[in-house]
Amino acid sequence: MRKLLNTLYVTTAESYLARDGENLVIQNEGKELFRIPVHNLESVITFGYSGASPGAMRLCMQNTIPNI
Repeated sequence: MRKLLNTLYVTTAESYLARDGENLVIQNEGKELFRIPVHNLESVITFGYSGASPGAMRLCMQNTIPNI
C-alpha cells in the first residue's frame, strides 16, 4: 500500500502517545482523544510536553516512522 505522506501533529498540552495493537492512541488526562492506524502515518510531530509509551515508540520504529 502506498503511503500518502501523512503526518500526525500532536498539539494538545500534556498529551500522551500510547499503543493499542497496530494503532497509535493520543490520551489526555486518561481520556482517549484520537486513534489512528500506524500504517496510515509517515511521521509524528509533537509540540509542548508530550510523553510516549515504550510500546508506541517501538511501533513507530518497526514501521520506520520518525518521532520528532
